[in-house]
Amino acid sequence: MSLRWLGVSFAFTFALAAQPAAANQDVTCPEGQAIRAIGDKTAVCVPVPPPANLAPLNAAIGAETAARAAGDAALQGVINAEAVARMAADQELRDSIGAETELRGQYSFTGTALCLSSSTGFRTDIELIPFGIFVPPPGTGSTAVQMSSNTISGVRTFNGNGTGTVSAIVHNINYPPQTVNAVTSFNLGGGSVSTLESTFTYTVGPDRTLIIDGAPTTGFITKGGSRVGWKVTSLNVPRLVGKISKDWKTITVTHEDMAVEQLVNTTPDGVTPFQQFVTDRICHRERTLHKIHD
Repeated sequence: MSLRWLGVSFAFTFALAAQPAAANQDVTCPEGQAIRAIGDKTAVCVPVPPPANLAPLNAAIGAETAARAAGDAALQGVINAEAVARMAADQELRDSIGAETELRGQYSFTGTALCLSSSTGFRTDIELIPFGIFVPPPGTGSTAVQMSSNTISGVRTFNGNGTGTVSAIVHNINYPPQTVNAVTSFNLGGGSVSTLESTFTYTVGPDRTLIIDGAPTTGFITKGGSRVGWKVTSLNVPRLVGKISKDWKTITVTHEDMAVEQLVNTTPDGVTPFQQFVTDRICHRERTLHKIHD
């Protein structure tokens, strides 16, 4: 082998060994520039613009967000104020009209009562003590006091305008009386049945509180004792106060006060001699009503 061939082989081997070093040579761009392309071991560089300042944009976005939030809050405040104003106006209109228009229709009712009667009246509406308990009233020799109880069933009609009517049947039990400052009493008590009719006015509060102010009730004794056919009138009966259920179908009422009433028994029309007996009494009553018809 000649040295010339060895020299060629050595040069070729050296070239192959040096090639990876040239291929791995880094290609870079000056600071502030970026490589756009690489060709023939050289880089095509282009300037890189400086980073954008986003602070003004972020500030503008934040200001717009705050402004929109404030606008939404102001709008919500206006809506709330309008809603409150409308509710107040609706309530004012309701109060001016009254809830009486919402209470209408027929209600059947039942109830009980307990009364104490005095033949000579009561001292005052405050004391509610019968005359004769301590000192007989002038011109009388005795006072008879008597307990009675009754059950009632009937229909009360509310017209939807603050007026109404009532009709009922009353079953009454009179207990034997007690006579003060007298030797003997011959009344052993007894039972009776009578009718009752009347008109009334009523008011309904925003909380469904019901107040019924009745006119004098009238009726006739239909059974019991010697006064069948006589007219029965009740005067000065305290008004009834109670509550209406949420569905307006049930009502419970009782007297808001106790006062001296008058029970008047009168002979039938055309019967002579005309007779009338007035008895003072105090009573407690309760009623439960259920709607049966609009």
